[in-house]
Amino acid sequence: MPMNIIHTTCPTPRQKEDMEQLIKTCKEKEPLSLSAPVDDDLEYDIFLLYEKDSLSAMAFLFSPAKSPWECCAFVEPSKRRKGYFTRLLDQVLDFVEQYEKSLSEPADFCFLVDERTPSAVGAMEAIGAEYWYSEHKMERSLTPKDREYVMESLVIKQDKDHLYLACLKDKVIGTCALLPSQDRFYLYAFQIHEAYQGQGYGTQFLLGMLALGAATGTHVSLQVSGQNYIARNLYKKTGFRTTESLSYYLY
Repeated sequence: MPMNIIHTTCPTPRQKEDMEQLIKTCKEKEPLSLSAPVDDDLEYDIFLLYEKDSLSAMAFLFSPAKSPWECCAFVEPSKRRKGYFTRLLDQVLDFVEQYEKSLSEPADFCFLVDERTPSAVGAMEAIGAEYWYSEHKMERSLTPKDREYVMESLVIKQDKDHLYLACLKDKVIGTCALLPSQDRFYLYAFQIHEAYQGQGYGTQFLLGMLALGAATGTHVSLQVSGQNYIARNLYKKTGFRTTESLSYYLY
C-alpha cells in the first residue's frame, strides 16, 4: 500500500485529530505518558506517515537552543516491526542532515523515550541508540497564595522575551525563563550563579517566579535531569511533584 510522509510545522485540524487518535491507540496498548504537541506553543517539525487516509506513524522533532535535536516517534501497534519506524526515521535524519549542511556544523540527535513503554525501549536497542540520561517532568498548581509571596532580598527583572533575571542589589545572580501556554506555564533555564548557591536565593527566586506565573496562570511544569539532585530537591521543597520520567538516547 502506498505511503506518504507529510512534513509540517503547522498541522491542520484533521491532522491534529489523527495525531491524538494515534496516541490514544498507542496508550491502549502499553503505558505511555508522552503526548502529541497539538496545543503547544513551541515549534516542532512534525512528520506524519499516512497510508491512504490512515495515520500509521508519526515523529515530532524539536531543537532547543544549544541542545541536541529531540525526537519522539510513534507507530500504530499493528504496524510495528514492519519498517514504518525505519522509513519515518530516514526522513527525519535527512531533514537534520540538511539542517547541518545549511549551518556547516554538526547537530547532535537524540530520542525521548518513556521507559515504561517496552516497544520504545526495544526500538532503541534495535537501532543501537545509546542511553544518555533520564529526565523528570515535575508539575505544580498555582494558587492565590503564590501571588502573595514577597522576596526578602531579590528583585526580578524581565530581560527579553520570556527570560527573567534575579538581581541582588544591582548584580544579576540568576536567570529563569517562563513560557506561557494559555493558563499554563513551562519553567526552564532556572539557575543561580555558583557563588550565590546554598544561601537561599534559589528558593526566593523560584517562589518569586511562581508568584509571577500565578498572576495569570493556574499551573506550571518543568523538566529536570535525574542527576541534578540539588535542583530536584529544591523543586520538591517548593511544592512540585514528579508526574513522569523520560529517558534520552543518543543516536
